[in-house]
Amino acid sequence: MIQFAKDYIPLYFAGTLVALGVAALSMALSVGIGLLGALGRMSGNRTARSVTSAYVAFFRGIPPLVLLYVVYFGLPSWAQELGVRPLADFLAPLNNRIMSAVVAFGVNSGAYSTEIIRSAIASIHPEQMEAAQSLGMSYWLAMRRIIVPQSARVAFPPLGNEFIAVLKGTSLASVIGVTELMRDAQLVAAATFRNLAAYTLAAVFYVVLVIILQSVVGRLERRLSLVHK
Repeated sequence: MIQFAKDYIPLYFAGTLVALGVAALSMALSVGIGLLGALGRMSGNRTARSVTSAYVAFFRGIPPLVLLYVVYFGLPSWAQELGVRPLADFLAPLNNRIMSAVVAFGVNSGAYSTEIIRSAIASIHPEQMEAAQSLGMSYWLAMRRIIVPQSARVAFPPLGNEFIAVLKGTSLASVIGVTELMRDAQLVAAATFRNLAAYTLAAVFYVVLVIILQSVVGRLERRLSLVHK
């Protein structure tokens, strides 16, 4: 097992970097969607609230693997079948495996980030918004300068946990051929017929990676708490 690990650690490390890259891009998309979704959920506009609520309910109900299949196998071919050139060109980047994985995981995670950020914003005392508006700030200016920066500290820990969940979920990208950590483990298992060793080594990589990320998130959380004090 030790010699096996020595032989394949470089390959697994490369797959880990791909998994981290996919997770980071997916989480960036997730947070962007989450911020817009949270503002929509808390908006006074009924249409915005309805649309964002429907988005959260819909995408929280879809398994990530199903969404990944829809994005990679479904949308580009659907656009081609319709014969609408602008739509086909718009969806063409989804033929790229990594792009499809980022979109699928980001959109799925965005539904959870929406609720995380909404809860964080709601935790800020309403009097702060009232005070800002009494000083002449508009609602959106007060949100940008006062409410959102404070809520970021509250949202950071659960968003950190969501990033870890997204990272572990990137293993699903192996089904569409993204050569991340899980896909590398599958290839090694097929080449060596040492299934237990191949997948155990992948599991060790995931565990070590999650422990490191949990430590980083914890340290940043404590630092943010000290800054707030």
